Amino acid sequence: MSSLSNLTSQMKNAVKSNQKFVYFPKTSSTSNFLKVLFFEGFVSGVVEIRSGKILKIILKYDSSGSPAFKEIKVFPASNRKFDLSYPQVVKASGGFMNFVLTTNAGILTNNTCIKRKIGGNLLCSII
Repeated sequence: MSSLSNLTSQMKNAVKSNQKFVYFPKTSSTSNFLKVLFFEGFVSGVVEIRSGKILKIILKYDSSGSPAFKEIKVFPASNRKFDLSYPQVVKASGGFMNFVLTTNAGILTNNTCIKRKIGGNLLCSII
């Protein structure tokens, strides 16, 4: 998932420079990932432009100008997979960190995995 690494890198750089939005090529994996970020409140919106080939990701800031996330860390898919069972997801969710997993039900956050009582492969953590 190098496209996921590129996307999160662009988003982190945009947040550091207080940009309002980021453009990124549309793929099914990036679209699904961004849907999760939208529903969890980490981005304000995602709009398809140029006949649906490009995504405009609208970054979210609070009223004081602080971004909705400070850091997104992508875990490499090629070197080592970080598979988490449902009990491991519950245990790891005790802190302030959110994380995104790929599951047999699609790309989900740790909170959704707990509600559905499933585990998955760790994609990234969000602080």
